Amino acid sequence: MLPVPKKVLTPEDYGFIVSMTRRMVILFYAPAELFSQPTGASAYVRRLLPALLKVDHENVYLVWLGPVIKMPPLSDRADTVPPRTLYFRTPAPTRLLYHPWVRSAFYYYSFLPLAEHLLGHPDLFFSPFYPFFPFRKGALALTIFDLTTLTHPHCYPQTLRRISALTLLWSKKAHQVLTFSQWVRHQVHYRLSIPLEKITVTPLAPAPFFVPTPKERQDQVRARYGLSFPYVLFVGTLQPRKNMPVLVRAFKKISRSFPNHRLVLCGERGWQSEPVFRLIWDLGLREKVVHLTEVPDEDLPPLISGADLFAFPSLAEGFGLPPLEAMACGTAVLCSDAPALPEVIGDGAILLPCDDEDAWAQALNDLLSNPQDRQFWAQKGLERARAFTWEKTATETLKAFHRAVVRT
Repeated sequence: MLPVPKKVLTPEDYGFIVSMTRRMVILFYAPAELFSQPTGASAYVRRLLPALLKVDHENVYLVWLGPVIKMPPLSDRADTVPPRTLYFRTPAPTRLLYHPWVRSAFYYYSFLPLAEHLLGHPDLFFSPFYPFFPFRKGALALTIFDLTTLTHPHCYPQTLRRISALTLLWSKKAHQVLTFSQWVRHQVHYRLSIPLEKITVTPLAPAPFFVPTPKERQDQVRARYGLSFPYVLFVGTLQPRKNMPVLVRAFKKISRSFPNHRLVLCGERGWQSEPVFRLIWDLGLREKVVHLTEVPDEDLPPLISGADLFAFPSLAEGFGLPPLEAMACGTAVLCSDAPALPEVIGDGAILLPCDDEDAWAQALNDLLSNPQDRQFWAQKGLERARAFTWEKTATETLKAFHRAVVRT
């Protein structure tokens, strides 16, 4: 969790720093409502900011917690707040400012200095994923996670597709666009006609606590969730893009050969998750599939380390952090070959066609039958995962910030 001081500052409190410093002043948008959400966007914000503060010893960071009237629970460890870092919020109704009509108005009236009026005059506005306020001066850097709302629109509700469309419009005004993979970088270039030199790849990484877990700790966590049996694990929000039906059907095909194994789905119910549970019911797998929700970060490494296999059959990803986290925990991984997963996974896991349930069933059967093969792929995954760190992510992000400011 981000270290946030007990007193959340206002723009007036930090005004003197902005006026006196010659360092670059970076406004980092870290929405307070994300801190308690188990999503990829939340992990990105919560892990990138501390990594930036670790590698950047010069610039000033103004962390904007967003338009909120009542603050959600945050860390009160004020003594851990790094120097040159100040937090503040804008007292305003979150739902009003996030309404699609309001967001659209912000884009079409982007010549108004609303951001400067609310947030001061930083050198750089950094919005990790949401469309930003209109502004006149300063640079804008924003992150595009992926373009799956364009490539797989059936996987998203209309509201989310509209919000994504606004983000893509804002990207044309940005001085730097950040992505997590070369695949998305080139998609952004060809689909949005943004020059490649304005797009920076900042690969993600497993958090430092994703490491192989001792068996004693595994047993404690497994007992907490009632996992007294061997299992295949999936971690992620249950939504159409994660392609759960292929994994469920593949598991059905091998369930008689491995009667003691269970399929554990660890993640919240997302949009259109109901068909997955209907399929589980129709295939007679109610006793074979376990659904876990509200699993805290600290329990994920033991759950992953305790799994015989980690399976990730996604239709498309902007990066693919869950399988990389599983590899960092020393668990053998079966992963979809859909973009941009091969770029991230490399030779650290077995890649399978995302739509071939027979191939998934065969791979599950082969690895569950052979502990030596599982150990081989677990070691390959560990070696691959070591190539990714949040310090590297932060370093590339900081380079993008500097390029954005130079372009203004």
